[in-house]
Amino acid sequence: MNRNVSQPENPFARHKKKLKGLAVIAAGVIIAAVVYTAVSVEDTTLTATAPTPKTKVALATVERSNVPRFISGIGELEAARQVQVAAEVGGRATKILFESGQSVAAGQLLVQLNDAPEQAERIRLQAQLRNAQSVHTRTRKLVAANAATQEQLDTALAARDMALGELGQTQAKIAQKAIRAPFAGVIGIRRVHEGQYLNAGDPIASLVDARTLHANFSLDEQSSPALHIGQSVQVLVDALAHRSFKAKVSAIDPLIGQSRTVQVQATMANPDSLLKAGMYASIQVARRDTQAVLTVPETAVTYTAYGDTVFVAHPDDQQTLIVKRVAVTVGARQEGRVEIEHGLHENEQVVTSGQLKLSDGMAVEAVKEDTLALPGRTPLSSAMMDKSR
Repeated sequence: MNRNVSQPENPFARHKKKLKGLAVIAAGVIIAAVVYTAVSVEDTTLTATAPTPKTKVALATVERSNVPRFISGIGELEAARQVQVAAEVGGRATKILFESGQSVAAGQLLVQLNDAPEQAERIRLQAQLRNAQSVHTRTRKLVAANAATQEQLDTALAARDMALGELGQTQAKIAQKAIRAPFAGVIGIRRVHEGQYLNAGDPIASLVDARTLHANFSLDEQSSPALHIGQSVQVLVDALAHRSFKAKVSAIDPLIGQSRTVQVQATMANPDSLLKAGMYASIQVARRDTQAVLTVPETAVTYTAYGDTVFVAHPDDQQTLIVKRVAVTVGARQEGRVEIEHGLHENEQVVTSGQLKLSDGMAVEAVKEDTLALPGRTPLSSAMMDKSR
């Protein structure tokens, strides 16, 4: 009788099958690695051959120009004539004869205080003076006729003079009760009302004649040798930042203050009344010495805690503009330009915008218009502030 009996598998055959499967897997891994390497090499080749785009920047030329030097300070404007009109004596205001902001003439009556007692006293003293004058006249005639003594004449003369003095004193009191404008100008806001009692020294209003102004300012004592009467001064005020006003040094205090500063006064005309007394002013005093300096737009300088730098653009052998970061020493700044004391040369090209995207050795492309440039920049020679001030 035949029976199907399973024969045990040969262990050598099982091992052979296992080796064959591992060989197939290894071949697949090798093929995948070869394909991946080929693709990577192709991508790398394409990337290496693709041109790097140039960064667009604005460029400006380093310029050399003769720049006037200035000594800068701060001060305050003062009218050539300004005063707080006040009462000289106490009294009740019976009349107010001006309006706030009104132009007044010199000697114009502004406020009248009650002077009724003084007016009555004046009438009495006028009568007393007339009597003393009559007695003096009669006594003089009697002395001429030897009917009176010289002593009597002297007594009559003294009585007349005393009456005249008392009358003058009363008239002065009456004049004090009439508050008048000491000079022509513009009266300020009224601080008194009709019927109000004023004490001596109480302010009535400010009076200003601002057709001529003084700019009072202080400078470091080291600037004193460079100062002289008649020196040109530029006055700048915050209220009119777009304009500068011309003045001339009119006085220099001979005494250096405890703060080691010298007090200077400049005088200027103010025909249009654009400037007001009391305004804060920035002062620039022109020095006699001028020198040629290198300047660049202020936007070209990058200011950091480690120093000031600019990017300079130079063409390479292929005439491609390459930038390089250069450390510079800056000086005065004015009108959108900054003085370069060290680090640059004349006619070099510097980057004025787009510096945040740059690093040493990068290729750049110059744009035609700098969006950060100041429109209508005036020549630098018109104004430049002294660095040390």
